[in-house]
Amino acid sequence: MAAKRLLLFLFLLALALGGALVGATFYLFRPYPAEAWVQGYLSRAGLVPKEAPYGLELFPKAPKALLAFYPGARVDPLAYAPVLAPLVEAGYGVVLLKVPQGIALLAKERALEAGRAHPGLPLAVGGHSLGGVVAAGVAAQEKLPLVLFAAYPEEDLSEEAFPTLALFGTEDGLLPPEEARKKAKRLPKKARVVFVEGLNHAGFGAYGAQRGDRPLKRPREALWEEVRAEVLLFLEGLGWDTPPSPKALR
Repeated sequence: MAAKRLLLFLFLLALALGGALVGATFYLFRPYPAEAWVQGYLSRAGLVPKEAPYGLELFPKAPKALLAFYPGARVDPLAYAPVLAPLVEAGYGVVLLKVPQGIALLAKERALEAGRAHPGLPLAVGGHSLGGVVAAGVAAQEKLPLVLFAAYPEEDLSEEAFPTLALFGTEDGLLPPEEARKKAKRLPKKARVVFVEGLNHAGFGAYGAQRGDRPLKRPREALWEEVRAEVLLFLEGLGWDTPPSPKALR
């Protein structure tokens, strides 16, 4: 009788531990969907994303260049639309890259796939957090202009010289400013490094709060405008102000 009770106890304990493990895994690795209003915002702006195998395309009629952007870990790529979609008005095509299970490391070639789909357009790559790590690797491999949101290269690229913009937040709880300054030493020569006052880690997109982060210290819309202005200034500085031949557009 005692043995049966012990077996029952062990069985129930295993079930409880299994349930706790599943719950913890879901909590730690849960996806971060784009906030519900984002799709409506795009529709009102007349910017309906076009589905492609590699991501969501937002294009003007005559794009002069392309920015392919990797999302942060488990973040819906659509969450970056409020920050990056307005670049379309300045003539830049934007591709919000889709990656398996929301992990950019599982699809490092996505940006190059987008570039091959539009061979006449100059290509820049970017990414947020883990997506930025992947973008940095692609940029180093292909010598492409690079845009980083709360991210840094995995390897030391300080001897490289391709154009780079790295934006960090002063309130980032996942990549605090003191650590970001150390990691920024890995960036290519003459990289522009900007710490956006009041911005946290999740504030680079519209997907809600993120575990371990700090609160924003300024209105999110104002922060997005500042981030967008830096990205646009960087892209304009690349000299891609002449639209390619219509034959190059597919």
